[in-house]
Amino acid sequence: MQHKVRIKYFITLILIGISSYGYSAPSSTTYDIQKFGAKGNGKAINTSCINAAIEACEKQGGGTVIVPSGVFVTGTIFLKNNVNLRLEKGAVIKGTTDINAYQSYVPTKNLDKFNSTSNDNKSNVNSTSDKNWIKTLVLGVGIENVTISGEGMIDGDHVYNPIGEENMRGPHTVIIAESRNITLSNFTINRAANYAFLGYDIENFVFQNMTINEGWDGIHIRGGKNIIIRNCNFYTGDDAIAGGFWENMVITNCNINSSCDGIRVIMPVNSMEISYCQFFGPGKFPHLTSGVKKRTNTLSAVLLQPGGWGGAPGDLKNIHIHDLEMDNLDNPFMFVLNEGNNGKDILVEKVKATRINTAALSVESWKGGIFENMIFRDIAIEYVGKKDPQFKKILVGQPPSNARLLPCWGFLIRNVQNITLENVNLQYTGEDSRSAFYFDNVYNATIKDVVYKTDADIEPFVLTNTGKIKILNTK
Repeated sequence: MQHKVRIKYFITLILIGISSYGYSAPSSTTYDIQKFGAKGNGKAINTSCINAAIEACEKQGGGTVIVPSGVFVTGTIFLKNNVNLRLEKGAVIKGTTDINAYQSYVPTKNLDKFNSTSNDNKSNVNSTSDKNWIKTLVLGVGIENVTISGEGMIDGDHVYNPIGEENMRGPHTVIIAESRNITLSNFTINRAANYAFLGYDIENFVFQNMTINEGWDGIHIRGGKNIIIRNCNFYTGDDAIAGGFWENMVITNCNINSSCDGIRVIMPVNSMEISYCQFFGPGKFPHLTSGVKKRTNTLSAVLLQPGGWGGAPGDLKNIHIHDLEMDNLDNPFMFVLNEGNNGKDILVEKVKATRINTAALSVESWKGGIFENMIFRDIAIEYVGKKDPQFKKILVGQPPSNARLLPCWGFLIRNVQNITLENVNLQYTGEDSRSAFYFDNVYNATIKDVVYKTDADIEPFVLTNTGKIKILNTK
């Protein structure tokens, strides 16, 4: 092999280190919200009662605030240091329909670099300065040693806000920002009125054994260091996991079902592992932004596109993606660079994907950035063939935010230096009228032990402005 990806394996340190950060309060120090006047009848507004219990717990140095079985309607509740908010079996914290009962996250420092505007929807402005967009049901700012745990549920109730994002989205379910040493485990988030979890500038976080149903994004983090997302189940209307400006991120052993993208990176990332996850479509719950279409097709399993929602200078580097299974998606992987972004040292291996419906796997840059040192190894992908001969005439250009039809059905590689495809098996069902590979401005490529389906009348490789390429034992 001409080169190898230089992945920095921080993963063992992360798994050992972060797991010890989650705070578990002594079980003998408990504060039942009912003793502070809360009523779980699904009608009473319990905002002041729940916050009183949390404040009392913090004042005594920490402990466990218990939410017992029942439906406790509330506006914004505030997490405090050293508090374990425990949702007992049958417990529901439910957001009130009164939009005025929700407070906004107010940053204590400048977080402008995390703001974004979608390239294909200029009205989609996600900004911490927008007090309406940053409303939330559960809020923690500048906190440490906190957990949310238990077998209960937080229900965002899809609270409607006519002046919210897209003139309908309501409060996020949980926002935790400028905080460290936090664990969220075992509970369920249902019907988020916007994101189920939104994090800003967070460190040493564990998300484990959670289930997220409906709503928009599941876990969305803008600025995160030492993060583990493990053993979680996502059934989201929008991206399951999203965000960026991540350092040392682990996503492992998750089941991901989405009516948008599985994992979507819109900002730089340094050192990330995605492993042992299953991606499957179509989405159980519709993409609410699509309106009457109620679209449910799953787009990309993993979409890495720093700058995809507006300028976000920085690189994708030290990324290891492995041991994934995918079924019935539009696209397995789409890696795209935008202005001010480069990609380096990316290893993708041990992936099996079936019923890929729309787009080839693509690694592409259009605005000056370049990918370096990439390996795709031990990959098996089965596409749904498309016979239309007009597809060969598709002009490749700067992609929109999501996968699109391409003039090849297998791999599209553009603006890449040093790439290896090794032990790759590409097949399609039915018929297809396109080439398997499309390389544009690729230098030093090795294609080894690659098997692909082809038609005798179709050239399998389209090579444009492409330098050194070594093809070994392909058929």
